[in-house]
Amino acid sequence: MPANSSQTNHTFGRYVAPLAPVALALAMNLAPSNRNPTPTESAAPIVINGVTIEAQECEDNIADFQACHEDYPTGCSKAGGYDPYLNYLKNLTPTSATGINFLDQSAFDTLNSGTPTDLGKGNNHATYKDQLSQMGEGKQFGLVGYLYYYEHTAAESSNCDLIGPDGQWSNVDFHIGIGFDQTLTSQVNSANPSKPPKALQQNSVIVEMTPHYRAQFDPTAWTLDNLQPALGHKVRIVGQLLVDSEHNKPADNCALANKTAKCWRYSIWELHPVTSFQYCADDSCTEASGAWIPIGGGSNAQAGAGSSGGASQTPAGSESIHKPRGSTRTAEPRSGSAAQP
Repeated sequence: MPANSSQTNHTFGRYVAPLAPVALALAMNLAPSNRNPTPTESAAPIVINGVTIEAQECEDNIADFQACHEDYPTGCSKAGGYDPYLNYLKNLTPTSATGINFLDQSAFDTLNSGTPTDLGKGNNHATYKDQLSQMGEGKQFGLVGYLYYYEHTAAESSNCDLIGPDGQWSNVDFHIGIGFDQTLTSQVNSANPSKPPKALQQNSVIVEMTPHYRAQFDPTAWTLDNLQPALGHKVRIVGQLLVDSEHNKPADNCALANKTAKCWRYSIWELHPVTSFQYCADDSCTEASGAWIPIGGGSNAQAGAGSSGGASQTPAGSESIHKPRGSTRTAEPRSGSAAQP
C-alpha cells in the first residue's frame, strides 16, 4: 500500500457514497425530456455574480492563462464569436463539495438520452441552463474507470486562444479519455498516449484538467508526464459535470452517431474541470478503498473532500470570478477548437 494511502482513505472515506443508476436519477430529479422548442438567441446577455455572460474579442498580448482568467471569465477569441456561457462553466474553479456521487456508464447513457436535441446550435447553452442544471450540470460528480489516453489541447476560446510553452502546455487544457471496459486497455498506446485507437476514443468519456484549476491546486503534480503511470489503469476522478455542447453533432458525439460515423467520444457530458485524479497501480481498488494514488504523488485536491451523501448542491456560477474587460462587437462565430475536430 502506498505511503499516502491512509490520507487518501481518510479523504474519500468521508464523502464516497455508493451509487447506482437509480441514485443518479434521484440526484438529477430524473433527466428532463429533450424535446424543446427551437431556441432563440437572448436579446440581452445574462449576468451571474456580476459577470456578464457575453463573448469577448481578445485584446493583444494576453500574458498567460492567469491574465486570461482574470480579465475574460468567458474566454475570448479574435472574432469574438463562441458560446460564452459554456466557456464560463469551463473556467470555473469549484469549491469544496459536500458529497460526491459516482457515475457509471449507464449514468452517462441516461445523460446522453436526456440531452436537448438542439443544444449547441447557435451558441445556445444558456438557453438550456436550467434544464441542464436539473440534470446535474455544475455539480461535482465522480467516476471510476480506466485511463485510455490523454493529450494537451490546442488553442481554445475558453483559454483566450493561448497555447502553452513547448513541453509545458501551461495555458491549455489536458484532454483525458476514460473508459469503463478493462478489456480495451490492451489497446492503449503506451508509446504515444495522445494517439489512441479509434475504439478507445469512441468508448471514452472526457475529463479535463484546466490551467486555471491546475494552478490553484498543484501544477507540479498535475502534468501530462505524471499521467503516464496511470495509463491503462483504473482511475478515480472527481470534477464538475458539464456538457460540452459545441460537440453535440454526429461527427463528434457517438451518442448521436451510434458509432457508425467518425465520431470520437462516447458522450458530450464531461467532468470539467477535474478536481481530483487518482489511480490504482494494480487495478484492485474499489470505489471507497484506500489504495488510490494521487498522480504526481501529491495530496488530493481539496475540492474532492466532503461528507458522504448526495451530490453537491452548489449551483453552477456560484464561485467567485473576476469580471471581463473591454467591449464585445458582433463577429462571425468562431468556436474554440480543441485538439480533436
